[in-house]
Amino acid sequence: MATLQKIRDKGTLLVIVIGVALLAFVLGDLFTSGTTLFGKARDKAFVVNGEVISTQQYADKITEFEEFQKMISGQSSLDENTSSQIREAVYQQMVRERLLGDQTKKLGLTVTKAELNDMVHGENISPVLQQLPFFLDPQTGIFSRRALIEFINTINMPSPSPQEQALVNQYKSLWLFIEDMVRTQRLEEKYISLLSNAVIVNDLEAKTSFDLSQQNADIAYVMQSYFTIPDSAVTVTDKEIQDYYNAHKASFRLEAPLVKISYFSKEITPSSEDFAEVEAESKKAFTELQNATSPMSVVADYSDTPYRDVFVSEFMLTPSQVEFVRSAAINEIAGPKREGNAYQIIKLIDKTVAPDSVRLRMMAIPDASMVGQDSVVTNFVDSIYGLLQGGRSFAEVANSLNPNSNGGEVGWAREIDLVQMGSGLVQAAFTSPVGQPVKLTVPGQQLILQVEERTNPVNKYKVAIVNMPVVASEKTSNNIDNELNQFVSTPDVGAKFNELASEKGYMVMPNITVSANEFSLAQIPGSRQIITWAANEKTRGAIKKFDLTNMRVIARMDQVIPAGTTPLSEVSSGIRTQLVNKKKADKIVTDLKAQSLTSLDAYASAMKGAVDTVRFVNFNTRNITGLGFEPVLNAVSAFAPVNQLVGPMKGNMAVYVTQVSNRTQGTESYDAASQKMSMLNNNAYRLQMQSVEVLKEKMGVEDNRYRFF
Repeated sequence: MATLQKIRDKGTLLVIVIGVALLAFVLGDLFTSGTTLFGKARDKAFVVNGEVISTQQYADKITEFEEFQKMISGQSSLDENTSSQIREAVYQQMVRERLLGDQTKKLGLTVTKAELNDMVHGENISPVLQQLPFFLDPQTGIFSRRALIEFINTINMPSPSPQEQALVNQYKSLWLFIEDMVRTQRLEEKYISLLSNAVIVNDLEAKTSFDLSQQNADIAYVMQSYFTIPDSAVTVTDKEIQDYYNAHKASFRLEAPLVKISYFSKEITPSSEDFAEVEAESKKAFTELQNATSPMSVVADYSDTPYRDVFVSEFMLTPSQVEFVRSAAINEIAGPKREGNAYQIIKLIDKTVAPDSVRLRMMAIPDASMVGQDSVVTNFVDSIYGLLQGGRSFAEVANSLNPNSNGGEVGWAREIDLVQMGSGLVQAAFTSPVGQPVKLTVPGQQLILQVEERTNPVNKYKVAIVNMPVVASEKTSNNIDNELNQFVSTPDVGAKFNELASEKGYMVMPNITVSANEFSLAQIPGSRQIITWAANEKTRGAIKKFDLTNMRVIARMDQVIPAGTTPLSEVSSGIRTQLVNKKKADKIVTDLKAQSLTSLDAYASAMKGAVDTVRFVNFNTRNITGLGFEPVLNAVSAFAPVNQLVGPMKGNMAVYVTQVSNRTQGTESYDAASQKMSMLNNNAYRLQMQSVEVLKEKMGVEDNRYRFF
């Protein structure tokens, strides 16, 4: 009983203790691993119509696209710019898929298996397949059904070998990716077709549009730019700016936050000490190259470019190198000489007069040692060579071996282009009689080549060039880093950033505004990390040093403007400019009308301008030569009476007074069906662009990529 009473007396305390323990257990469970509830809540790369796309989903799709890009481009790696474009393209596609997927599901739009099969094997091949390089004829650049069939046959290859299986798996993965693109494109096409067909083009509209497109006018005009009047000549109140902002808030929508950053950069460049060190090393290289019987080892030891045992024309040399070789004796050496950020030594090994380039055809057969059947391969090569000796066309024989060989055409090549395949090939290419086939063996294969043509002989030189670039040493980099680290640790550096940087001689780029999803800051390579940091930095005025390749950047986060409606403070300047120009236009028009002018010359004098002309302007001309987009002139071209003054009128950039001097009628015949189709296609294009933006706003798209990428 006593124990029970103690429990009762301390019941409240025990409940609290047990409650805290349970909470700790729950929280501990929640915070373990990246699959926790809180982790999932935070892990939102973006959200579409309530669906959360995690960073892993987004990253996986980026990887798919990158692998696809590597395959179609033949590249093993992608540069920063391409990767950034892929990230943005993946985001846009994933958003579109979900927006349109929701709409098409509601509308009952689908792509059936039979439909997909028809787009691959039927008469109307998918536009996606027709654009992919895998399925293009290498000769014509046009879609090849045969290439598509060969690709699919590879996927369905029966009993592939282990080596073939890897290729089959790669092709299967690629095909699934392509098939998804085909399906998505077709679904989007159906949706846009449904939308565009809801906007009809009637007979009157089609005929009017055609007639206006056929009516071209020559217009004489005089203009007065808004820049000719000082801003102080008109008054725009804060209330007018506020009223404009309130009326146009929808146009100030931000999908991602804006980030304001002040920064300066410092390049990591070699010091005078670095130059002195390389200069001393270059003097050693000079002595060794001077005494060497073979330049190859010396060049390999000291130069950043290898020695090529070939003759080159003067076009392959720099002006200073040409000046040297023209007058130098064999084995004469010059240098070391500083050329930009490098020291160079050049030695003339030999000189000759010979063609600079040859045009070749070539057939390559795997060497017998590679396949283990010496006699079979040798006999095969001999039989091919015999056909050529007997008068068969080289191109014909090459195409019979490989239909995609383009007749064995190699094209024009110089010695330096062929040297990687061996000196024997270079020798044969530049000495064999034109039109005569030649057999030779290079590592891994046997070749039959034929010289089609040679250029005229020119002076050529064999040179050994030692190029020793000067790069910033670790000591130099450390000195720069220490200097910048001290700057970053200066008291009140955030508040006095511009002042302190100027004292040190750094040029600050102040208050630069970028989107939180921008690829780079001021096109500085590798600077995406700066924007990511600033967008997620909580402390305004925070400073950070960034170590980029060959550059250091010191950045301050000035402000982050959240996604949503842009604050008035950020757009008031632009609004003011628009309103100022409008009032300037009103003032110019009022002043001109008060003068009752009756000729273009009189208006030119009053507007302090000159009469000018534009020709062949019609109602549909989007960009008028020298003026840009000025709809008032489009209206004048179509409707103003000939030889009658029209104006003054407000334009986008100026006030205009015009006179149509001539109007001509086009000679095209009206085709109602064709005109309507053209207008429907234009509508479809516009709706394709606009519908996605409308859906984004209506269905809610939350872009959080800047938090992670």
